[in-house]
Amino acid sequence: MAIKRKITVCLLLIAASYGVYLWMTPYPPQQDLTQQEEAVVETFLTAMQTRCVGRYLIDIPASFTLRNKVLRAFINDHPIRTQRIYPPAFEQKIRRREAQLNGEKTYDPLDMPFLKRKIPLPAGMDGVIFERNEDTGVPDAARILEAHLYTNGVAVEVTVKTRNGLSLRYDEDRKDTPRIYNNNVPQDLMALTELLKRIKGRNETDIPDRPGFCGPNMFIADGDYYQQEEVTLSYTSPEYPNIVINLDTDN
Repeated sequence: MAIKRKITVCLLLIAASYGVYLWMTPYPPQQDLTQQEEAVVETFLTAMQTRCVGRYLIDIPASFTLRNKVLRAFINDHPIRTQRIYPPAFEQKIRRREAQLNGEKTYDPLDMPFLKRKIPLPAGMDGVIFERNEDTGVPDAARILEAHLYTNGVAVEVTVKTRNGLSLRYDEDRKDTPRIYNNNVPQDLMALTELLKRIKGRNETDIPDRPGFCGPNMFIADGDYYQQEEVTLSYTSPEYPNIVINLDTDN
């Protein structure tokens, strides 16, 4: 027993000594920069600019800009795409998209038309919501609310999956699985419209003055309820072609 106690004490002393060593030793080991490297780092960190990413304010060099022109975030698992374009381009985009949806043909003729309806946004908002089938090969009970909003020079597109199985052709299916063949469109449309009212286009370097979520080219002011938020942004600079700054936040 005495031998076992001595072994235990030795192990504890070794573990404690190693812990003190790690605490006293810089990790990773400190590296001395050359004079040239110090000059590069100092130049890199001289002109910093604050950016809003998700719920955070982060300083990065001013020369870095967003890598992609079409960017995406997720709110409650709904993809939100943004692109900075001029008003005529946005109007043309809506016309082309409506024509494309009207031209879609479903595999089953009973699922036609593919575009169910076009819903204008409330007064004071520029855009439209398309209620359409989820795909050409699935029953039209599966729907998509596809919103297009134009705000402060930014085209915003939000898609929300929903269901409307109230057609008489689904009466027998509804008896077996009423949860699938119900109508969620009214409440989902209301929630989507409420979300769109809180979205404002913004410049990349704009810092909001109220609580909310910063996505690419946009700001979403806080609403009455918690929302799941996710965004990934990449920044590049012509001055530092070998450096890419990736920022990822998920609440």
